[in-house]
Amino acid sequence: MTRFLTRPPFNLDPAALAWVTETHAALTLPQKVAQLFNLISMGKDPGEAARLAALQPGGITRFFSPDADHELTLLEDVRAGALIPPLISADLEGSRMSLPFGTEVPNPLALAAIDDVEASRSIARIMAEEAVALGVNWSFTPVLDINAAFRSPIVATRSFGSDPARIARHALAQAEVFQQHGIAATVKHFPGEGHDDRDQHLVTTIMPLSIADWEATHGALYRAAIAAGVLCVMSAHIAFPAFVRSLGPEAGPDAGPDAGIEAFRPASVSRRLNIDLLRSRLGFNGLIVSDASEMAGLTAWVKAEDGKPLIIANGCDMIMFSHDPESDMAAVLAAARSGAIPATRIDDAVLRVLGLKAALGLHRAPAHAAANAPARSKADRRNAIGTAQNRSLARSITARAPTLVKDIQGLLPISRARHRRIRILSTGIISPLHRDPIAFALPDMLVAEGFEVTLGPDAPIT
Repeated sequence: MTRFLTRPPFNLDPAALAWVTETHAALTLPQKVAQLFNLISMGKDPGEAARLAALQPGGITRFFSPDADHELTLLEDVRAGALIPPLISADLEGSRMSLPFGTEVPNPLALAAIDDVEASRSIARIMAEEAVALGVNWSFTPVLDINAAFRSPIVATRSFGSDPARIARHALAQAEVFQQHGIAATVKHFPGEGHDDRDQHLVTTIMPLSIADWEATHGALYRAAIAAGVLCVMSAHIAFPAFVRSLGPEAGPDAGPDAGIEAFRPASVSRRLNIDLLRSRLGFNGLIVSDASEMAGLTAWVKAEDGKPLIIANGCDMIMFSHDPESDMAAVLAAARSGAIPATRIDDAVLRVLGLKAALGLHRAPAHAAANAPARSKADRRNAIGTAQNRSLARSITARAPTLVKDIQGLLPISRARHRRIRILSTGIISPLHRDPIAFALPDMLVAEGFEVTLGPDAPIT
């Protein structure tokens, strides 16, 4: 039942395998279900650690505040309150996703523009060492997407460009460095993003390629990452009609009124894409995590409360995020008890979650400590984040990235002497992952520099 955990990418030794087996055997069904959830955590609610201790999720994704001491203490409390060591994840993508109190590093597109793999490895090392000091053991990177449609709002600067060979060089180097530091790497967004100029946060997007073209591009990238031992793949809210239709007439254009619907099912809830393509055809044996389950790319397909059981039933091993974890865990538990999610599927998913934890050495860590970080004080760990040496190196690498600005009207740089009065038109920053709109900081930043700012289309500039 657990032999697959001795094979790549888990490669568990007998002691680690025994921990997985014994831990799994001791879990009740509700505890198993809780291990399948990776919950979002943000803000500075003093009850956050207690909330997570009551839920006992398999992991959390932390959106870090600028307060490093608070974050270090919170993650210590989260680990101490967990009966099973938790996965603690973040998007280590650089740029705006850099740690707010750490070293600001360039985004993947800048690294691709430099095209120096050693520079990419240096940036990956900085991100990994600082994340490890904080307590992070899982990253939802590298991004394998191909920037084919230049208007793609998902890819943009988050990927290593439009050339699959260049993407492979830099993404696989990043994944290798992360996993050498005890951080599980996750390649995303499977089956591949970058050809659709829509946003899967708002709608299910489409992989429009033929199977042959996909195999030559996205498929080659995923095969390379799997061969290199990447531990996780993120299954996204992206449909792949050509592959689904290739599986038989029941999914083809002549199969009846539901055929078109099935062909455009998001990967996150598609057995054909998770099991038939990723597991069987590509041979991936690691953990499959869904993309954020509150995104409209999924909820446009199925109601949010119904989507969580479908994620597990159709081949993902872990559900990312929940606005109502008590209700969502209850829904998955009910589906498990009714047989809508077979017991074998629940157990396979839980074993992969535990197997990932064991592969990272979490079973060997004291409750208060991060397994991938040396035993050191909180002060020492804080001092390891955002060091002068790391900041200097990151700045020197960023400076090598070419920047092209198209400024036909000669407006840049904006100056108070020439452009003191500025009108800003914005709908604000809206994200399905956040309950409230994100603050738009630009107006206040401009005011602080001495500009006169007017918000909205109707207010006159005087």
